[in-house]
Amino acid sequence: MADYSLKVDFFNTFILRFEDKNELFVEESRIKGGFNEPFVSNGPKAHLVDENYAENRRENALIFSGIYNSRTDVNRTNVFNAAEKITRAIDPQNGSIQKLHAEDTNLNIFQEDKVSYALIDKDAIFTAEGGNLTASGAQVIGQIVPYLGKYGISKNPESFAFKGNRKYFADKNRGAILRLSRDGITEISQAGMRDYFKDNLKIADKIVGSYDDSCDQYSISLQGNNLAGGYNTLTFDEMSKGWPSFYSYKPNFGFSMNKDYYTLNNNDVWKHYSNTAYNNFYGVPYSSTITFLANDNPSLVKNFLAINYEGDANWKMKSATTDLSMQAFRIYGNNDNTDVAGASLAGDILPKFIKKENKYYAQLMNKNPGTGEGQVIGVQISGITGFFNTVEMTNGSDLEIELFNVSHTITKSS
Repeated sequence: MADYSLKVDFFNTFILRFEDKNELFVEESRIKGGFNEPFVSNGPKAHLVDENYAENRRENALIFSGIYNSRTDVNRTNVFNAAEKITRAIDPQNGSIQKLHAEDTNLNIFQEDKVSYALIDKDAIFTAEGGNLTASGAQVIGQIVPYLGKYGISKNPESFAFKGNRKYFADKNRGAILRLSRDGITEISQAGMRDYFKDNLKIADKIVGSYDDSCDQYSISLQGNNLAGGYNTLTFDEMSKGWPSFYSYKPNFGFSMNKDYYTLNNNDVWKHYSNTAYNNFYGVPYSSTITFLANDNPSLVKNFLAINYEGDANWKMKSATTDLSMQAFRIYGNNDNTDVAGASLAGDILPKFIKKENKYYAQLMNKNPGTGEGQVIGVQISGITGFFNTVEMTNGSDLEIELFNVSHTITKSS
């Protein structure tokens, strides 16, 4: 007999297709092919219909197959014996199961609105005093125990990543980024970024999570057309217990292997920290940008006259805006006291960073000094006025650069 392929085209019937394109139809003898279902004997059959035959999708239940043992060549992964207890359902009020993660002898179950764990190959036995003991048995999925807290993974299983006993994921429905470890669930988005995630998670279409083993950080990328720039990628660091930086790369997927960090973009694999050029992701150069607030003596209205920084050369101020300003005060210029090509705009004054005693200084001038806003009478420098000053600095160098101290020269407003 020639070689043939086996394909299932519809319920209860198999079709054998031969090389000569002939087909042989073989009908299942039991209704549904189920265990102990009514048996259809040999002989003529005019018509047979099962009105209840339909697909049943249980989004809150687990099912497991037979065993697989490579050493004894036993493979029963395609066996689902309905005569055995091979299903386990959890509370449907917490939504569908989105993610499963095996850890030691437990199985972490992530629903839309709840996170639980199930015992594997053992079950819980409760004593008369209410104590909890575990015992081995034939039960594959044992007692299911929920973690404290009304948190889940929403419908974003792609946000999940883990390192050791720490699991990270996003709960879009509650605007939170969470860590699951031995002490339970912790909302790590509260470390200075609670408002940011509450505002941006709800408008994100995709949330890509991965763990950067090289820097020991959890990376999460919020992506969507409603986000500024189309995406925001940032990291959480366990050492500093905070969110140290935003990044310019937009991953489709990320993973770590042998302490190296990789991300996928447009079906290409990118190995991070391997290229000599800094600020370069997927072959595209970017600029480093830092935004900070100058708010010394917050109850005093001040004139910000000058700014200075300590660090490497070529840092430029992109903008400076106070709370009392009607518009941004843009600053342009190079550290070598020359104008930036094409940077001049009507009405803008271009102060320059001047290096003196390993520090860089620049005067802050009002963008529209003719209006009198923010000017100090009798002083050549106009300055800008406000309770606090929001400054954005940028550097487009492809080398390793530093910026470790920024300060202002201020006077009390008259």
